[in-house]
Amino acid sequence: MSSVQNARSWLVALVLSAVAASSLSAQIPRPATANPAVVPLDRLGEGWWADRHKAIVSAGRSNADTQLLLLGDSITNNYDKSKLPDENFQPTWQTFYAPRHALNLGFSGDTTENLLWRLDHGEVEVLQPKVALVLIGTNNTGGTTQSPPQTAEQTEVGIDAVVARLETKLPKTHILLLGILPSDVSANKTSADLAVNRYLANSYGENPRVTYLDIGSIFRKQGMLDTSIFYDPRLPAHRGALHPDTVGQRRMAEAIEPTLARLMDEDTRVPLNAMVDINTSLIPVPWLEQDSYDWFARHNAELAQQKMMEHSMQPRVVLIGDSITHFWGGLPHAAHVNGPSAWSQTFGTNDSSVLNMGFGWDRTQNVLWRLRQGELSGLTPQWVVLMIGTNNLTSTNHARANTPEEIVEGIRAVIEEVRRITPQSHVILMAILPRGEKPDYRLRAPIAETNALLKGRFGGDSSLTYLDIGAKFLTPDGTLPKALMPDGTHPSDAGYQIWGNALSAVFNTKSSN
Repeated sequence: MSSVQNARSWLVALVLSAVAASSLSAQIPRPATANPAVVPLDRLGEGWWADRHKAIVSAGRSNADTQLLLLGDSITNNYDKSKLPDENFQPTWQTFYAPRHALNLGFSGDTTENLLWRLDHGEVEVLQPKVALVLIGTNNTGGTTQSPPQTAEQTEVGIDAVVARLETKLPKTHILLLGILPSDVSANKTSADLAVNRYLANSYGENPRVTYLDIGSIFRKQGMLDTSIFYDPRLPAHRGALHPDTVGQRRMAEAIEPTLARLMDEDTRVPLNAMVDINTSLIPVPWLEQDSYDWFARHNAELAQQKMMEHSMQPRVVLIGDSITHFWGGLPHAAHVNGPSAWSQTFGTNDSSVLNMGFGWDRTQNVLWRLRQGELSGLTPQWVVLMIGTNNLTSTNHARANTPEEIVEGIRAVIEEVRRITPQSHVILMAILPRGEKPDYRLRAPIAETNALLKGRFGGDSSLTYLDIGAKFLTPDGTLPKALMPDGTHPSDAGYQIWGNALSAVFNTKSSN
């Protein structure tokens, strides 16, 4: 838990204790200085709301075997609808949630304070679900007919309060916390939502009881909000996009499914390779693959190294990638190092000048998660070298293979995140290296296709350097020599020397200009 979240958790506890003696209803005056997002508030004056609350309390008591709770506002409430064509959400509910004995605790128009009141008034009292899926906060930042928009910080503390309440009331339940979905209601709301999501990513990255998932990327197309998968613009009032339509809600469920299935300790309800409507390379997730090292331990080592460098000697170079980067060398030290001589010749003997952010088995989605967890924060390297994407081409029980087009979008998102964190750094984007000894190896064609797309997308971008060194690893007939890549994927010291020479040439050329 971060120091920011510790401070805010203390604030949540302080504010809630101040109002605990009251009935916590709308009739009790709020303390003048209280954050409204954490003061439980009912909506019993609205008949439908009071009736739904009563029905859910009754349903919970008669369905003690409930394994999954969905808590939130209208986006969750919408699963009760089966209105064709734009609001037909029951098929998605029946596919992903009904088989898990799920209970829908979504209330249209609710804010964190409304959800807190409901949690305090019996909606989860007799339940012990495996997972509670929480999507709340959009009405805090957007405002309601009862209250004006709240700030990002108020909303953050409100969501913290909801999580804390669930941890207390459901001590055996894992919380799957979703980021606020993107919308085009207003520029101020969009800015606040982005700030809230950055806070949540930083606060809940390693909480053993809470998994944070930001699926906002599935609602964007070519960097812009895809309003065609929201039903609000097609309503008579032509409101701004806020609620996913039938297609958008299904896409949302698919994006959540792999993480939810893992937390439920089940197989996915829909095979991974069938969920092609979402680009998984864009959804930030932590450790996916069982490997021979402790992924979270390396993440913590990266954070410790980042803090040390931030407050002492800034690195000149940061390398970001997968096992190919991981196994080269440098800090933080890895148990498996393939290129010690090439490392010294490329970067010198001063380990503090280079940070190695390579993780075995990582995909673009893992890199996005790590960047949002602060591994690059506070650093201002001259160079950021990015080599990622080769694992996105492979399918496992934990992730489906991505198409070359999807991988390029994932890499674009990583570059944008790097630029957001350290805009003054020059990015060197590496093409994906060849794999497999023979030229007909199954991954050669998709690698070539991905690299062609990368070149078309970034080759003419003067704000970065696109570097394709794959041909230097191959003989004229396309063979990948074992002397350069013994296992057909990871370079030897001689292979890393090829990479190092190419980087040195860029460093020298750019530095002399």
